[in-house]
Amino acid sequence: MNVMSKQVPNQNVYTLINQRLSYMKDVAGYKEQNHLAVEDLVQEAKVLIGSVCEAQKLDLDEESVRPFLQVQMDAAKAIQYRYRADWLLEPEEDWQPKPLEQIRSELSVLNIQILGSVSSMLKTGGIFNDKSDFMATVDQAHLTESNKHKLWVALTGIRLKD
Repeated sequence: MNVMSKQVPNQNVYTLINQRLSYMKDVAGYKEQNHLAVEDLVQEAKVLIGSVCEAQKLDLDEESVRPFLQVQMDAAKAIQYRYRADWLLEPEEDWQPKPLEQIRSELSVLNIQILGSVSSMLKTGGIFNDKSDFMATVDQAHLTESNKHKLWVALTGIRLKD
């Protein structure tokens, strides 16, 4: 497999992660409007359990996937907190977030796509080796360089089942 063919799956994974994080403004907005806390441990547990089950079906090592899933959720919460902090002094005008159940459904699909893309890439011998491409592609408002670095480290730790 040449270098170019390995880059396409990487780019796809990076784009999917970025897309997933792009929903966090809507999540934060919905929770703000409905006076809900950013942190929802029950929902996080459901996402983690469902995603780990999906990862196992895709032949990904459960213990290597868990840190990535957790870091992804932590980055999502950090983005939500930062939006809400901004809105304390400068509420967003003329904008309505999508309904939370719709967002959660779309995020569920993205989680499956991310894990599927990671699995496909690893099964064909691909590796995540272009951090600069990841850092450039995963680019959301309120996502810090430190958040992205933690995502990168967790992503590169995912491996297939033995």
